[in-house]
Amino acid sequence: MGPVWLALAVTLVIEVPLVAALFPGQRLRMAVVALVANTVTNLTLNVVLPTLPVVGPHHLVVGELLALVGEAAVYAAVSRPHDLGRALVASGLGNGLSFGLGGALVSLVSMR
Repeated sequence: MGPVWLALAVTLVIEVPLVAALFPGQRLRMAVVALVANTVTNLTLNVVLPTLPVVGPHHLVVGELLALVGEAAVYAAVSRPHDLGRALVASGLGNGLSFGLGGALVSLVSMR
């Protein structure tokens, strides 16, 4: 499995259940939304942004910021009732955990 697909898999395994858990009563809808939103933001971060000269070596910082804001906006728009605070918590926790744990997991896998 290539690094882009590994990063996507780790992100989805961590973030989708977390987002679903943080939106009781709408877990299935929010899991599907998180699956789509995280796939788009993760592939943008790891495939598109590194090729843009204006972003250059800062693609991780820019990508994580875009993911945080973009995913929170989507979660807030789709959640019922619309809950920007909960959406920001879900996006922030999810992105923080997937970035930290994902980096550690990729390091462990690449050591083999």
